[in-house]
Amino acid sequence: MPTIAIRYCTRTGHSRQLAEAISEALHCPALDISEGLQEPVDRLFLCNGMYAARLDKQLKFFLEAYADRIGEIVNVCSSASGRSTRKQLLRQAEGRPFRLSPREFCCKGAFHALAKGHPDANDLKAAASFAVLAAR
Repeated sequence: MPTIAIRYCTRTGHSRQLAEAISEALHCPALDISEGLQEPVDRLFLCNGMYAARLDKQLKFFLEAYADRIGEIVNVCSSASGRSTRKQLLRQAEGRPFRLSPREFCCKGAFHALAKGHPDANDLKAAASFAVLAAR
């Protein structure tokens, strides 16, 4: 069984909600990226969001600081547009030892009037189900 960690980076709380749903499903703690990675992990469920069409700077710092402790990143993201952060994560992976899994979960996340109420209970349930399959 691969070693798994769950980390999130959030400004709105949406990524934390997704991380907590995944945490329940995988019986693994969900921690803010400020907690870092104490030991190497085979699979990192990285819950994040899109902010002005880019990744949060703190997330970039986390990836740089802990790149050598990550085997594979499973992207879990939310944004008001429903767009994935995959392209930005692929850029961060260039020249680093970790790889980005082809599996990802992306859902809408409320921002002002856009995608109001998301992630909702169905989104969180879907994220948990996705994580169970992706953890194998």
